Amino acid sequence: MSAKSDVLEQAVTDYIRARTACDAAPGARARAAADRAFARLAALAAPRIRYFTRSYGLADVADDAAQVCAIALHRAAERYDPARARFTTYVNWQFRAELQALRHRLHGDQRCAGRRQVAAMLSLEALADEGMDERLADSAAEEAVERGAADRLAGLTADRLVADWASRREKALLRTPRGAAAPARVRVKLRAEGALIRRQLTHAEAPLERLGEADRHIVRRAFADMARHAGAKPH
Repeated sequence: MSAKSDVLEQAVTDYIRARTACDAAPGARARAAADRAFARLAALAAPRIRYFTRSYGLADVADDAAQVCAIALHRAAERYDPARARFTTYVNWQFRAELQALRHRLHGDQRCAGRRQVAAMLSLEALADEGMDERLADSAAEEAVERGAADRLAGLTADRLVADWASRREKALLRTPRGAAAPARVRVKLRAEGALIRRQLTHAEAPLERLGEADRHIVRRAFADMARHAGAKPH
């Protein structure tokens, strides 16, 4: 990281410390210390704000750009989590989101000259500030997530049941004279049977009645074994 990034990181750390002290023991002196820490943070961020203002073609409304960036800086400092990212990265993202929103409000997006204007990419927070976050709502999202989670849980449960069954079955087969003589053949057989049993556990479209007699016998015997051992283990 650059020296400028390190200085900015230290400044936001000092502000967070001062703000925390003010929250713990409110008072004029504590508030003044927090204000000084934020003023230093803002002064260090000022060149970055001017750079982004020019980059987004907002030099003609520099005061408005400075105002929205000050809001973004305050919000970033309030919500910053050092465990997730460097402050430089986090605050840059906030500045860009606010300046894109400002440019969109004032000028639209001019990047596609001669073609239909496209909306600027906005952060969720910027969209919420504009009252447009409801457009992102997906009425089917909750149901889809719950269905996906249920399918995932069912798959993991099936994998565990089949693995436990296969382990018990392998031990039983290897104890027989024929199994002890050909352990590799036993494992190949169990992989095929395990795949068959897992399909029956998780696929309703593959009913047991459609299987051949030998496969039905394998599946029924495996299900009985699973039920017996699952019932014996509360976990």
